[in-house]
Amino acid sequence: MTDTRNHGFTPPYLLALRAAERPADPLVSCIIPAYNESENIVPMLETLHRLLTEQGLRHELVVVDDGSRDDTVPKVLQASQRLPVTLIQLSRNFGKEIALTAGIDHIQGDVAVLIDGDFQHPPEMVPVFLDKWREGYDMVYSVRANRDNETLAKRAFTRVFYALLNTGAPLKIPENTQDFRVLDRCILDALRQMPERNRFMKGLYNWVGFTQLALETQTQERRAGKSSFNFRNLLGLGLTGLTAFSNMPLRIWTLVGFFISLLSIGYALWELLHTLLFGNPVSGWPTLAVAVTFLGGVQLLSIGILGEYVGRIFNEVKGRPTYLISRVHKREDDQA
Repeated sequence: MTDTRNHGFTPPYLLALRAAERPADPLVSCIIPAYNESENIVPMLETLHRLLTEQGLRHELVVVDDGSRDDTVPKVLQASQRLPVTLIQLSRNFGKEIALTAGIDHIQGDVAVLIDGDFQHPPEMVPVFLDKWREGYDMVYSVRANRDNETLAKRAFTRVFYALLNTGAPLKIPENTQDFRVLDRCILDALRQMPERNRFMKGLYNWVGFTQLALETQTQERRAGKSSFNFRNLLGLGLTGLTAFSNMPLRIWTLVGFFISLLSIGYALWELLHTLLFGNPVSGWPTLAVAVTFLGGVQLLSIGILGEYVGRIFNEVKGRPTYLISRVHKREDDQA
């Protein structure tokens, strides 16, 4: 069913110490970011409630509505009359990374379960993840078994992205990881200390360290509806990840500039030798035009890459809130 991978050896004594610290009756907080998930959200809440109840676990189901325009919110409010649901409504659509951050900031549990509301992340794996958490792993996360259901362009983009992200990086981010994971309270507290606004959550999860375990899972098709996450969103997330966790784009263009400089010096020496031996004919306009346009393009591209980093620095120094909440609804008699 699953393939267990331990990314980074964890000493058995450390796992034993962490396992001994687990509370006997933990409160499990499920964070479900939702954007236009009216067809899926209630079945997901019911499924999670059933699974956790069967395990005898106290739990809260925290739905973070990321500015939905359908009837996601009314359906969640209706479900909260019979389920331990807390609804956090963001003031607008901030994106999934920020919605997860809002959920992490507001939950009360000893351990958190991060899961999408569209059933692409199999909820049946939640008890398995929690069992591994009890064994001493502070973070148990999902790794895609394969990407067969994705387009060739998306698979190629993902491969190039991780190659750029991890090249020369002292702390490599495992490829094909997902937001579907279980986080111990120590990791939740660590994530809350990170103030950056350009958030790439997969990088932050990996950066905090602690004891981690990957479980290979099979990503399912959406149960209903159509995903709002398109290639444009993927590209934006990729740029955020690269600029937040890698200086490789800057280093690449440093190398490109050095290589072009070497070519220019070599070409100048060639022209000098050619002129001394054969004279200086008037021809050469095409070469000059190509050289000028090529170098101009390289300079503009380099400025653009620098602009990405400067722009993200500008967003950070403005100090605006990461998100704004318009409403929090929690059942008065909510029993976890």
